[in-house]
Amino acid sequence: MNFWTEELALVEAAALRIEALEAAAETRFDSMHAAASARGTADDALGTPEFKAWMDARADTDAAWGRWAQVMDARPQPSQRS
Repeated sequence: MNFWTEELALVEAAALRIEALEAAAETRFDSMHAAASARGTADDALGTPEFKAWMDARADTDAAWGRWAQVMDARPQPSQRS
């Protein structure tokens, strides 16, 4: 396994882990939002720590997949020898 392949595997694993954290944060927000909706205060949900945590997690996911794309773009090209 070469360096690029190892780096790609690492950044992909990290992106998937971070994406799972985002999904968990979204689930927590959805639960809180559903409870707020039941109380008739759904609009208040956007000012909660759960919403902020979800949005922060989304940004982390975007950054992680952005890093993955950078590594993909750095893929070594095959030799041009004949």
